[in-house]
Amino acid sequence: MSVKLKKIMRRNPANPSNSKWYLTPEKSGTVRVRQLSKEVGAKADLPPGDVQKALNALMELLPEYLKQGNSVKLEGLGSFRVSVKSEGANAPGELSSGSVKGVKVVFVPSAELKRNLGDVSFAIEK
Repeated sequence: MSVKLKKIMRRNPANPSNSKWYLTPEKSGTVRVRQLSKEVGAKADLPPGDVQKALNALMELLPEYLKQGNSVKLEGLGSFRVSVKSEGANAPGELSSGSVKGVKVVFVPSAELKRNLGDVSFAIEK
């Protein structure tokens, strides 16, 4: 199976008259926890309900660890960590928690996950 790609035009914000075409992945669907639980359960010889409970517990605990300043590493999958966007200041003393303007979760895939995606094929829509 191939990842389907679509062609899109993007404008250069600095020079709107300079547009170029790029390839971007086309989403083919969404795999939800229930489906994932069934498939993981079948591979691990576990009831899907037990897998779903474990995934739900992970989704509950992950934000708690991140809020404590931890990164969370799932071996073979990757690491999660918090990143912030803040205003700049002229001196360190001018910074406070109010300087934070945004928070996001960063996922860094493991080398193993990257390796497993190394043989992905692509199909460009016409």
